[in-house]
Amino acid sequence: MATFAISAVTRKAQATANGSTTEFSFSFSVNTEADVAVFVGTTLKTISTHYTVSITSSTGAGSITFTSGNTPTNGQIVTIMSKTALARSSVYTSGGTINATSLETDFDTNMMLFQQQDERLDRTLIAPVDDPTSIDMTLPNKDARKGKSLGFDGTSGNPTAIEQVTGAAVNVSTVSAGGSATASVAVSGGTATFSLGIPTGATGATGATGAAGGGMAELSSDSSPQLGGALDVVTHDIVTTSNRDIELAPNGTGKTVLKGNTNPGTIVLNCESNSHGQTIIAQPHSAGVTNTLTLPAGGNQTLIGTAGATFTGDVTIPEGDLILGSTTVTALGAELNYLDIATLGLSQASKVVTADANGVITLDNGFSEEYAAVTSSSNAIAIDLRTANNFSHTLTENTTISFANPAANGKVSAFTLKVVQASSAKTITWHSSIKWAGDTAPTLSTGNGEVDVFTGYTVDGGTNYYMFTAGQVMS
Repeated sequence: MATFAISAVTRKAQATANGSTTEFSFSFSVNTEADVAVFVGTTLKTISTHYTVSITSSTGAGSITFTSGNTPTNGQIVTIMSKTALARSSVYTSGGTINATSLETDFDTNMMLFQQQDERLDRTLIAPVDDPTSIDMTLPNKDARKGKSLGFDGTSGNPTAIEQVTGAAVNVSTVSAGGSATASVAVSGGTATFSLGIPTGATGATGATGAAGGGMAELSSDSSPQLGGALDVVTHDIVTTSNRDIELAPNGTGKTVLKGNTNPGTIVLNCESNSHGQTIIAQPHSAGVTNTLTLPAGGNQTLIGTAGATFTGDVTIPEGDLILGSTTVTALGAELNYLDIATLGLSQASKVVTADANGVITLDNGFSEEYAAVTSSSNAIAIDLRTANNFSHTLTENTTISFANPAANGKVSAFTLKVVQASSAKTITWHSSIKWAGDTAPTLSTGNGEVDVFTGYTVDGGTNYYMFTAGQVMS
């Protein structure tokens, strides 16, 4: 082999792969390709199978090249280490020739081995230089360290085998009331056992040790207590004495919220004997509603349920409609009154509705129906039967007339319609749902200002409107 100088280098080279680079160099000298060991991560690779080695003859350094399909992936650590064998091939015999090349090779190999061992020592556990000469870094023997962990003696600092902790257990016992709590731990067979001694008796407001144990003798000892978790009353109630109230006072805009869990939020108001109660239940989650129920103002009142309502005094509806639906209103020796609303321009006069034994209704002070003048800027009009039941329309153009919003099927919507002709006669096209006698619509009066009056009704929710001519040329 060639001769070369051995530089003072670490006989180890490392690099981080990028997933594409296949060649990695090393700066330490070797005699042969077999004097190199290659690791990818912690896996030792095989020469020729995974990589090849190239050595520079003038320095002994070189590089390794990974073979096809064995390129390290991005981020893997590639380590190239010296693996010079601890062996000697040259032999010097008595009276034999000393060959300079053999001497150079042996000297180089010895230096390589020294550097190789030095690199390995740098990775070993050794005592620091300031430790005393009496330190003994010898490990415990095999049987002593089986199944143990490596530790260091608390006095000498020498290596020792200690129990591994693979589990834990707790033993709880009591000490006398008012005594000090105790705690200790012991390790045996890989299990750490904690032994706790807890003073006898509760330490709460009514406990046997109370304040002597460091707790509060009474909750009132804390002028502003705060809960660190949910308050579970278990099987007990929150009560007061001396007829005191229980008050909930959220701060600022906070609200008192009664949560629901497996059922909607529910409040039960019991009778004084706690044997009966009325239940208030929120709408279920499936209803998907978030709304506000505001209690009415005024004096003492009774809420009315859906099962039936009894009114013992006057009932005033200040705004909106009173919708009875299918509800029956029964007058027991009384009168059903309504009060006109002054803001609508009507006088506040009591109107009386009475019924005789045959159910015939009498309206005191007269009865009137709604009237609406229908106008349109288009050539089509849909007369809304919710707005009135008497209508008028002055023709300004040829138009189509239909009706909208009749009573439900089985109920009657009846109406009258006054048509006033224009100065230049206009026509009406009646919607196909409107039926006339003989299936023929009447011919309108043609004179300027002449009036025709028609009546009609529907009983099938507007599928058919039956109409009749009440009079024509009524100007």
